[in-house]
Amino acid sequence: MEKPLRLSWTDFVQEAVKRRKEQKLTQEELAALVGVSKPTLNKFEQGQENISLENALKILKMLGLVSQ
Repeated sequence: MEKPLRLSWTDFVQEAVKRRKEQKLTQEELAALVGVSKPTLNKFEQGQENISLENALKILKMLGLVSQ
């Protein structure tokens, strides 16, 4: 029997921050590219879980962490 897939929000967030920095994007630049506010991006990068799924997916897609 297979184990259930477990996703770690913290790991997603840490990888997203790493990729943003590797691409030399500021929070302001990434927020503009994604179409979210800087405070929303900041909440995401702080690991807050009260960000909408829609906005989280926009950020993760832009950084290549989920497929389009």
